[in-house]
Amino acid sequence: MSNKGEIRNTVKKAIIWDWNGTLLDDIDICIQGINTYLKVRNLEMMNKKKYREIFNFPIKDYYSHIGFNFKKESFEKLSAEFLKTYFVNFKHTKLFEDAEVILNKLYKKGYYQYVLSVMDQISLVDSIKKFGIHKYFNRIVGANNILAKGKLEYGYDLMFSENLIPGRTCLIGDTLHDQEVADQLKIPCILVSIGHQTHKRLAVNGNFVVKNLQEALKAVYNIL
Repeated sequence: MSNKGEIRNTVKKAIIWDWNGTLLDDIDICIQGINTYLKVRNLEMMNKKKYREIFNFPIKDYYSHIGFNFKKESFEKLSAEFLKTYFVNFKHTKLFEDAEVILNKLYKKGYYQYVLSVMDQISLVDSIKKFGIHKYFNRIVGANNILAKGKLEYGYDLMFSENLIPGRTCLIGDTLHDQEVADQLKIPCILVSIGHQTHKRLAVNGNFVVKNLQEALKAVYNIL
């Protein structure tokens, strides 16, 4: 006879959402913020096209690629300054088109929904609550530091603690790092090319990429 956990798994379908660049449109304030620090260092500033072509993880490598010299300054200090600027400008962010509609549809159909992000836990929960969409999520998981580390580790913890199984779980994100995390978790990944990286970059190696959240929703129904 099956135990309760096994019975639950036979019906539980789960979606792990990335936050920044997937549900939350924060690209403009990210560009504005990094340009602030590029300008004072007389480094080449970025427009949206260039940003989406080069933004990457790990964040430290991305910063080095665009000209910051961490032999001369602290990565930790720059990260803290950037986040301070980010949250000062957070009022200018918005949800991507149809984000709440799609969350609501999945919620009503009984999908379990989670957020997995490199944003620190307190700020992540606060930012989601500001948009009034926290009710759609079974759990919100962020990082416990300011250095954008640990998404994969937190993903493993989430899968285990929530009793998620690969065959009934998918990840939706906007970066190649989301694909890497999904691959390690052994779950399918839907990449949406509305965020921090371009469609062309995301499509490398045959990754499954869609153009918007409505297409992502259709993909969910096909996958799970």
